[in-house]
Amino acid sequence: MIFDKTKAMRNAEKYVVQGKLRAAIAEYKAVVGNDPRDIGTMNMLGDLYAKNMEKREAVDCYLKVAEHYSNQGFAQKAIAVYNKISRLQPDSIEVSTKLAELYKLKGSLSEARAHYTTLAEHYEKNGRRIEALSMWRQIALLDPNNTDVCVSLAESYLREGHREEAAEAYAEAGTRFSRQGCNEEAIKVLMKGHEIRPNDLRILDGLVKAYSALGRVGRAVTLLEDILAEEPYNRDVLYLLIDCHIDSQNAAGAERAVIKLVELEPANYPKLLDLIRIYLNANDPDSATRILSMSSEYLLAAGQGDECNRWITEILERDHKHISALRLLVRYCSWVKDEQAYVVALVRLAEAAREKGAAEDERFALSTLVAIRPLETAFAERLAEVNEEYGFEFEAVDTELVRAQFAEPMVTLDEEVTEVSVVEHHGFVNAGDLFEQKLENHMSSIGIERGGIEPTDEPKTEDVHLPIDESSVHLDPSDEARLNKEIESIGFYIDNNYRDLAERAIEALKSEFGDRSEIRLLSERYAAAESEDQQHVEAHPIGIEEIRSEFGLDDGDASTNEDYETHYATAIAYQEMGLMENAIREYQDAINLASPNDGSRRFFHCANLLGHCFMQNSMPNFAVTWYLRALESPDLTDDEKQGLWYELALAYDAENDAANAAKYFEMVYAENVDFRDVADRVKNIYIGH
Repeated sequence: MIFDKTKAMRNAEKYVVQGKLRAAIAEYKAVVGNDPRDIGTMNMLGDLYAKNMEKREAVDCYLKVAEHYSNQGFAQKAIAVYNKISRLQPDSIEVSTKLAELYKLKGSLSEARAHYTTLAEHYEKNGRRIEALSMWRQIALLDPNNTDVCVSLAESYLREGHREEAAEAYAEAGTRFSRQGCNEEAIKVLMKGHEIRPNDLRILDGLVKAYSALGRVGRAVTLLEDILAEEPYNRDVLYLLIDCHIDSQNAAGAERAVIKLVELEPANYPKLLDLIRIYLNANDPDSATRILSMSSEYLLAAGQGDECNRWITEILERDHKHISALRLLVRYCSWVKDEQAYVVALVRLAEAAREKGAAEDERFALSTLVAIRPLETAFAERLAEVNEEYGFEFEAVDTELVRAQFAEPMVTLDEEVTEVSVVEHHGFVNAGDLFEQKLENHMSSIGIERGGIEPTDEPKTEDVHLPIDESSVHLDPSDEARLNKEIESIGFYIDNNYRDLAERAIEALKSEFGDRSEIRLLSERYAAAESEDQQHVEAHPIGIEEIRSEFGLDDGDASTNEDYETHYATAIAYQEMGLMENAIREYQDAINLASPNDGSRRFFHCANLLGHCFMQNSMPNFAVTWYLRALESPDLTDDEKQGLWYELALAYDAENDAANAAKYFEMVYAENVDFRDVADRVKNIYIGH
């Protein structure tokens, strides 16, 4: 026989009107027995059981209804049902736990705190200290301005022997004290955490900020240097020490720490740029140029030539005849292969060096200008004067070696070797003999002697091209050290698959130092690494699944859902630990995998919780943004809209935007005068006016 649900519902309603509760219960039981998904009828059945004083049966019904609403994301409806259970079982720990979690999820923080407090007191009364501490921790997380509860929590953890949790609580307390401007109190609690975990970065960072705020940076520096004495390769502590010195404008201390960091890991060279700014602020262009000289090769190798040029320009704006800065300008123009700018930079260097009596620099600039502009006799005449005045000997060198930085020419055998001065930055070499020797060797290898040509099938002499080779040119010790350091850095790029950086850096070395054996070996190492990568690709051909993934042809729903759940769950965990920055990052990653109209409640939940995180992080302006985004979600219930309006009002109030705060409090009040404390808040608004 087919069950007639409509008839059973009519009968139940009739029995209820007649006061025949048992009969009505029987009809409703039949309905839910045949249709367990009829949650509305299950709820009415629970109401009838409660009215008939059958508490256990009522609770069973309500639990099914509440669980259904909770699983579907209807927090407010689930809360309403759990409150019914709470009235029937006022001491139920399970119900209080559920209500605390739901109020927290919904953003009703005061209600959540009340239930967590009930749970904490219950656990303490029954001697369950660990569970009680867990509840007090939840209370601390819900109230971002309550420092006392964090300190008490830390001390309780310490008494129970949970040192890691105690350190975390002390760190959170210190953060809150600092946020409130209570830096002395922050230092006291952070030092207690430091005694437990000496190298905890959050605690150290808090101590540095608190000491800096009190003008006692030296204490922070001492603390960090003591740690580095034990762990000299601790990069994180070095970062803190550098920031500490930079914040206090202690250029010398910052320079020592930055150089140590860059020695450990050359990729940290951008920290050197902070030093340049400090020195320029202190009107010390000499030191600024020294640091820029150290970092310029890293900048150029990383393709940040514009950044390098910007610093050079700023230094020269302060002192347009600064010799070291002009040297860097010459180097930069060579690197960008701008011959015209290179000539202008050399002229500026020559003029500045002449005025300041820097003979070596003037000689370098003039010798290079003579090589590039041999028809401009003024350069040669002044060079002769300098050589005579300072007793320098004229040294003949190949012009092509100077011009090679702007091109990569091939020298033919019938070209005449023009001998002029080829100059390195700190010294001069005679490349004529070197070229002649190279020429002799090559001619011998192809059967040609200087006196004539033997019969051979090799190309004619005018068709033979020789690359210029500087592999035996002696370098000044400082240039040799710099070359070795650059080779080491490029080796790092190659080993760590920074192939583009490596390729550009090798080309830059060739431009500056020529075709040296060390650079050729480096090029071979680079080529071998490239070849190995190619073999790896050939040995591991892309499969059909990878091709589908590459072109977006695969079914990404499952992985997207999994990614969302991972980010969302991680965010909740971080939020519970008080790590708001990490929680915000994970919530943002999660919400990027959702949209207001995707048919789920994901966007709403993420946006709402992002708002709460930013509020807990004392950033109400960002909280406003996310609460407004949450309001974009379709099909919001009245309770959800009222909750968002209320949170928006609190955020605007924290921003001191009284007009918008009043607007949203009044919107809540207009629809639900009993919502939290909105009646009192609206009353205060009108009293204020």
